[in-house]
Amino acid sequence: MKQPAYSLRQALPGEADKVSRLIREAMLTYSKESGISPDILESMHESVESVAYRIENNYCLCLFDGDNPEATITLSICDTPLKYSFSEKTEEYLSNFQKAVYISRFAVSDKLRGTGLGIHLIQQASEFANHNKANVLLLHTAKSNKIMTAFYENRGFEIIDIESSRHYERALFGMKVKRINK
Repeated sequence: MKQPAYSLRQALPGEADKVSRLIREAMLTYSKESGISPDILESMHESVESVAYRIENNYCLCLFDGDNPEATITLSICDTPLKYSFSEKTEEYLSNFQKAVYISRFAVSDKLRGTGLGIHLIQQASEFANHNKANVLLLHTAKSNKIMTAFYENRGFEIIDIESSRHYERALFGMKVKRINK
């Protein structure tokens, strides 16, 4: 069976309901793999309106099969990376950077995990960071989620520190952006 050709583009606010469904599906799997209750995940309580707001105010990139988003990633530019600091260790790391891109709401449809769509979105995030002259990519994920921590480490991210502000251990990952001259 031939895999469909996916179109890569920014989500539109009117597609927030579809993006929201994709994120919730992926977060249910994430919570199982992490051993944490889906009830404590912020993304599970997001309204469609808040997803639309995030789409309008950030860079929400999706891979679509027709009208259906099958993978998504939201990228936020941060001119003060130290806002993500929660310890001396993170402060020391983040003080080396003037501009960051923060990755959130990264999701791939369960039926398409392991097909390379997530890798493609992480590559797009790196290109976005480079284009926007960011020095570092940042993200959080549950420390207990061995699948996701390995995925990020295999893409060049490193654990900066671990915090528990959301009632589970979340690792803050960082990756220095490699400059690409075009």
